[in-house]
Amino acid sequence: MTIKVGIIGCGLMGALHARTLHTLPGVKVAAVHNRTRAKAEALAAEVGAVVYDSYESLLEQELDAVWVATPDHLHVEASKAVLASGKHLFLEKAIATSMADAAEIVAAGEQHAHLKAMVGYPLRFSPAYKAMKATVAGEAAGKPLQAWSMRTHFLDPNQRVYDKYRDHYYDTPSWYFDDETAKGPIFSHGSHDYDLLMWMCGEIESVFAYGGTYLLPPGSVADAFTVSIRFANGGIGQVSTPWITRVEYDITGVATEHLTVVNNNGVLLEKDDGGPERTTSYADNDMWVRLNAHFIDCIREDKQPLISLADGMRVLAVSEAAYRSLKERREVQVDYSALRQATQTGGRVEA
Repeated sequence: MTIKVGIIGCGLMGALHARTLHTLPGVKVAAVHNRTRAKAEALAAEVGAVVYDSYESLLEQELDAVWVATPDHLHVEASKAVLASGKHLFLEKAIATSMADAAEIVAAGEQHAHLKAMVGYPLRFSPAYKAMKATVAGEAAGKPLQAWSMRTHFLDPNQRVYDKYRDHYYDTPSWYFDDETAKGPIFSHGSHDYDLLMWMCGEIESVFAYGGTYLLPPGSVADAFTVSIRFANGGIGQVSTPWITRVEYDITGVATEHLTVVNNNGVLLEKDDGGPERTTSYADNDMWVRLNAHFIDCIREDKQPLISLADGMRVLAVSEAAYRSLKERREVQVDYSALRQATQTGGRVEA
């Protein structure tokens, strides 16, 4: 069976997903839409799709699923429309930039629970991080005590950016640097790490953030930050994904009661109480192929996606708390009440 998909938003991430889907067997990228038609036409020519001048007209086509990859603050209306049209929804992270918008998306998912819906956090599909998760979740590991994730970047609005994960250069979207809409790496890029650490260590209870605008022009987003975390199980953690580091580097680790596992730039280091340190290298790390293939498989095989809309909203609650902490210079409790309401009322968002 061929899965026919549409793309709403043909910028950096929409183009990435379209090109990835185009390589998957049994998948046809059939329709694309972008606010700037030229981008849509260029992508359509590359993947063999038809361009539509509105997402509404795209949703009138015979499609199985739609990828929404518009700027984060524009997710809510398109996502609700995809589900209302009876199509499966893949939503680029972050789910939204406010809990109110996220609640509307989650409620729509609850109302159309027969459809598959997923938020795109690719780190969960990295072989090294999957191995970390399996180690931490094992019975021998014990309770997570401390976790950390530092994945550094260098983003400058005046120059092309090197993407270490995809080994190419790209133009950074201008909205990334707008504090009113994007809220900066503490909100968006860091959300990958909040999701990753909650996947491994459980729900985050509170956060305390430091940061500021250092290299970007005054009035831009905070381009460097660090967030201290307290998990609901009593463990602690730290997340930092700054945009000011010219040397780019990833290191993520979890220390439990009985072992420690660290992903050091794709090299997994493990040490428990009973033996020597073990080292495993992971060269193949095409997370986006695995991410998109997983969602296609969920459609074909009627399985639940690994990352639900509720998971995306849970991450957003942490992002909002971290952003507030940065602005207010204090510890902030993570508020999940809007998520509970959106998921416990059968899709009805109550006043």
